[in-house]
Amino acid sequence: ELWQIDGVTIDLEDRDAKVRAVHRIDGTEIVVSFRVTEKQMKGSPAALRQRIELLDRILSLASFLDV
Repeated sequence: ELWQIDGVTIDLEDRDAKVRAVHRIDGTEIVVSFRVTEKQMKGSPAALRQRIELLDRILSLASFLDV
């Protein structure tokens, strides 16, 4: 895997979330920001974690696009 999840921040009051990933070879950093809906907040923390892990898989697939 070329991308490493470097941090996950969730503001429970505003329902804002950020996932920061770093490219393992060249150190490029990306930040994915999104707002969690009220419905998603009613789910379990495990369900939210699964969604965040899905972002990790997307980044892994995107690594095939690296030139």
